[in-house]
Amino acid sequence: MPGTAAPGEWGQVPPPPPPGLGQWGPSPDWGQPRPKAGNARTGPLPLHPMTVGDILDGAFKLFRANLGTLAVVIAVLVVPIQLLAAFFTRNLLGGGNFFSAFSQARKLHPSGLGGGGMFGGTSTWVVYAVNSVMLVVVAGAISRVVASSYLGEQLRPGPAIRAVLRRLWALLVAWFLAHILLIIGLVLFILPGLLVMALFVPLVPAIVVEGLGPLAGMRRSWRLAKRRVWAVMGIALLVGLMASVLGFSIGLIPQAGGLLVGSHYGWILTGIGRALADLIVLPLTGIAATLIYFDLRIRTEGFDLAVVAADLADRGARP
Repeated sequence: MPGTAAPGEWGQVPPPPPPGLGQWGPSPDWGQPRPKAGNARTGPLPLHPMTVGDILDGAFKLFRANLGTLAVVIAVLVVPIQLLAAFFTRNLLGGGNFFSAFSQARKLHPSGLGGGGMFGGTSTWVVYAVNSVMLVVVAGAISRVVASSYLGEQLRPGPAIRAVLRRLWALLVAWFLAHILLIIGLVLFILPGLLVMALFVPLVPAIVVEGLGPLAGMRRSWRLAKRRVWAVMGIALLVGLMASVLGFSIGLIPQAGGLLVGSHYGWILTGIGRALADLIVLPLTGIAATLIYFDLRIRTEGFDLAVVAADLADRGARP
């Protein structure tokens, strides 16, 4: 009939898509919901190649959804170290406040700076070493929590920390080797160091999520990031800058209070300020690194299709 399309011609309505993960947004192919990651707490998260906006939006969604878990991880692993670091620098500026330091500048000597010169002595270096180890554990725990949340699950602080401790040796070795390469790159006029940094942005998620060893994790990270190294570098620098500004803003008031009271008595405020800054900086940078890891897998391996296929298989196996 005129005006009526025969089967197989343009007027035919396409068949509906198969059931799957599509819950959250429009699909360009079928007019049906497009597959998304996440769960009820996070809301929709991108399960497709991500833009900068997708990563930033996803980072804040994951941060809000997992704030309690992330706060416990930071409180257990970071706050004690920050308080210790502040305690060992309590004699900084002669134990006085910021203003009295100027009037007493001539009376100050190296032993007034934490009892060990300008570098703080042995105790400060020990705290720094322990803090470096704890930061590796925190980065792994954040990646573990975020990866679970991104894939629709919810992980508590205890299981997350225990899972990371099982991979701690691999994380520490990989962290040490990656930082050696980073230092070498920075010595070679900064840009090579930034490239090395970008190539190892997915390092911690790769080790934690896939259970890899240190060298396998470094190779995995390198292979995932090498085709998009400039994009990864730009996103990592942007997120790092944003997180640092937010962290500085939140930690500024307590740390300024510590300076005004005087480091001899205000070290607690200084430690609290640093811990509050870490509560923003560490999760946001760790979340962004994990999202970049999944984005690279989606772009290079079709990870999104694998997730949809696994969901279809799971639905088909249900009675």
